[in-house]
Amino acid sequence: MKKDVYYCIVLSSSQLDFLAGSKYGIDRMKVLKCLIDAAVITETKYEKKGFTITLHIGQAALSEVELATHLGYDKKTVSRLLDKMAWLGIVTSEQTNRTSIHTIHCVSAWYADNQKILNPYYMSMKERYNHSCEIGKDDCGGNDIATDVSNAENIKSDTSVCCDRGQPPLSLISADNVQGKNES
Repeated sequence: MKKDVYYCIVLSSSQLDFLAGSKYGIDRMKVLKCLIDAAVITETKYEKKGFTITLHIGQAALSEVELATHLGYDKKTVSRLLDKMAWLGIVTSEQTNRTSIHTIHCVSAWYADNQKILNPYYMSMKERYNHSCEIGKDDCGGNDIATDVSNAENIKSDTSVCCDRGQPPLSLISADNVQGKNES
């Protein structure tokens, strides 16, 4: 089990407003937390009844039924919630013949065992904003992207802005390290 894991989560105000809201008694943030907790931070082989897939950093294998049952919610409600989260660019879900693969886009990095683990599926706020505009085609006036960041920070990605503030120096896990080829 993950122990002493820290998350660098980047959300726009509209994404946070959506997650903070509650409709039909479903805690949206609880669903996101469950997906983030299920996401792997090292490449992992996932097997289920003759089905095998390699989960990459930032992905979770969890069917909508399993997610709904685990949280005590209705499957259709969870399905609609995941669709809305995909529309907002928070996570995406892909159905397979045995489960669903959820890819987390709002977590830019994890800190675990004194290591910084970057999420290759992280989408910057600009990418998420453009993604939701491409899907929805409406409400794309540009008000969802934070503009109150200093000029020096604008040069950095929002990953580094979020994760570099006040964090102790940590070594970075490279692709070689993730696959067990750590050469220190």
